[in-house]
Amino acid sequence: MRSVVIAILLLALAGGVSAADRATMPDNPNAYQQPVDWSVGLQGDDPIIEIGRFATVYTNLADFLDDISPIYYFDDFSWANWGVPNAPSYDFGPVNGYGYTATATNGIFGIPGAISTNSALDPIVITFTGAPITALAGDFYGTDFDGVPVPANTIVTLSDGTVVSLPYPTVFAGFTSGVPIASLTISTDSTASVWVTFDNFYCGEMGSVATQAATLSDVKALFR
Repeated sequence: MRSVVIAILLLALAGGVSAADRATMPDNPNAYQQPVDWSVGLQGDDPIIEIGRFATVYTNLADFLDDISPIYYFDDFSWANWGVPNAPSYDFGPVNGYGYTATATNGIFGIPGAISTNSALDPIVITFTGAPITALAGDFYGTDFDGVPVPANTIVTLSDGTVVSLPYPTVFAGFTSGVPIASLTISTDSTASVWVTFDNFYCGEMGSVATQAATLSDVKALFR
């Protein structure tokens, strides 16, 4: 048993893609505890928008909340802990009619106060399962084996083809769209052992003013 533990520790210390899956340490004494005032990720730097078809990208939470309906689904995952949840995929909601499923190749894995993956470099795919989603936002970042945020760029890809790269230390991104967003994928361009993670997640619908603006934008796009 001791040899197994030593091997796991050596793999975690070595970095690289061979680091152990988090489930190999069901009770991690080094698990990161987020500070109690953790609520909104850094918003200081603009994300890099590589492609945008329908979505409007927000770099500030207050601006995003101004443009969405006040009835939405928000989760800060304060209930999550090391290995809770721990499943191939996990269903969230429904809350206010909105729900979604998070999936990763080697499993979804909870860390204190956030949702991550069991294995390094696995993307997280969030598929919406309830009422149509036209607004979403969250903190998207990378963590190490113990759930500590690390310097790694995070990439958020929407089902409409919008791609946003969040240069560290920026983690917040919000989106509204004139058409329903079916899913999003959270990944990283890192080659080191990075576990993609999301927190403070909002999903819902655009408010009436934002919806009208988006509809006019879509009509104009058809004639470009």
